[in-house]
Amino acid sequence: MKNIRTLWEKCGNDFKGLAAVRWLDKKDVKEIGYDELDREVAAIRRGLAKEGFSKKHIALIGASSVYWIESYLGITTGDNVAVPLDANLPVEDLVDLLNRSDSEALFLSPRLRNMSEVVSLTCPKIRKVWILEDQDDAPCLAGLKASGKDTADVDGAGEDELATIIFTSGTTGKSKGVMLTQSNLACNVESVQYTVEPGCVLMSVLPIHHAFCLVMDWLKGFSLGAVVCINDSFLHMVRNMSIFKPEVMLMVPLMIESIYKRLATADPSVPAQVLAQSVFGGKLRIIFTGGAHLDPFYIDKFKEYGVDVLEGYGMSECSPVITSNTPDDHKAGSIGKPLPNVEIKFENDEILVRGSSVMKGYYKMPEETAKTLEDGWLHTGDKGYIDEDGYLFINGRVKNLIILSNGENISPEEIENKISLSPLVAEVIVTGEDNGLTARIYPEKELAQAKGMDNETVRASIQGFIDEYNVHQPTYRRITGLVLRDNPFIRNATSKIVRAKALEDIPA
Repeated sequence: MKNIRTLWEKCGNDFKGLAAVRWLDKKDVKEIGYDELDREVAAIRRGLAKEGFSKKHIALIGASSVYWIESYLGITTGDNVAVPLDANLPVEDLVDLLNRSDSEALFLSPRLRNMSEVVSLTCPKIRKVWILEDQDDAPCLAGLKASGKDTADVDGAGEDELATIIFTSGTTGKSKGVMLTQSNLACNVESVQYTVEPGCVLMSVLPIHHAFCLVMDWLKGFSLGAVVCINDSFLHMVRNMSIFKPEVMLMVPLMIESIYKRLATADPSVPAQVLAQSVFGGKLRIIFTGGAHLDPFYIDKFKEYGVDVLEGYGMSECSPVITSNTPDDHKAGSIGKPLPNVEIKFENDEILVRGSSVMKGYYKMPEETAKTLEDGWLHTGDKGYIDEDGYLFINGRVKNLIILSNGENISPEEIENKISLSPLVAEVIVTGEDNGLTARIYPEKELAQAKGMDNETVRASIQGFIDEYNVHQPTYRRITGLVLRDNPFIRNATSKIVRAKALEDIPA
């Protein structure tokens, strides 16, 4: 049976004696093995049964921690449904999602324990809240584990039963609850084509409530017998890489670009291998990336430091991976080949996807589901093509097209990727204005200050870069306007720029 229970039990059997998770407790590195983690997961599963939770929706709010992943597995290896939520959302938004998801219990970060009072007043369906660490004065994870010690274990859920509801943080409109079944997740884990030796060190830096992190770092990592190390803060990422010495990591392009800017400003007399040891911890060899386009420039540059950057493509609605480059089969600039369980076709250049990892639908949003899923085919909203070697390429978002008065259709992402190669460009959005194209740019202010450049010099340098770009473009693809921003663009919870607010230039 393809479900999370079967997947997890295989991990417990195959990797007994190996470390499963490592994390920092102040300055000490702690770890838990697969066998002990399996016992903790089973204790939570039985505790939920003892408390009367069966086929219920149970939310989790907190940062990455061993307690979070224990709880998630305790929910999903039994017969309940996990609802991971973004701990950084405002309390009123979290309350809204708890109610919209029909959650009846909540695992809550100690940092947010005061929220339990708000939940008791505003979330009538929630009848139990557990704090994700030991507490003397509140219901907590340890108490739940103890309560189920004499309770019979429960069977895993069926393949087609719901496993998790993951809320998308769309750039416009109301967030949607993506319903993923047990087999959706298990099939995605099984179909991602890469292997590592058991004991391989993987460091997790992305938010755990995101499908990409949850499935690729944790479920896929566990299925390979990796030890997943928890990065406690993006600000500490380089320090933590030197502590954990990861071999494999998942990152979004924004992180890769930030790391490269650090590498690029280093003393050029320092050998690349020495710099890589300092920044990456000395053992990093693979970075998987997705979520936004990454210019091949960065792939080439990281190769100089001995790191393969492998780009993939996915979305929460597909559990999430659709295509991926792999260590043995990759092409720079592409987002890889479709997974074995994925079919792809095109409709007016839009990428449509069908397969065993495609979601069941959006929770309690039948109209949105009908718009996105037609006859089993998921409309991704992305434009792209497959080349003669079978690699998928993306060249824009359907809804982002700029249509000029001469009838030309422009995908702004293609132009933005070129302009962002300027070292002085931190962020860029191309908009259609006055029947032409305007580049709205937030400059790389730290670099400008380091070089002693004032605003006019920065503008002149960026304009020169744009002029050089324009020389090689047809008239309709040339940038005719330049606006330098005082503040970064507004981003959503997954760090994607909200295009609908691109004209707003206000402090965060």
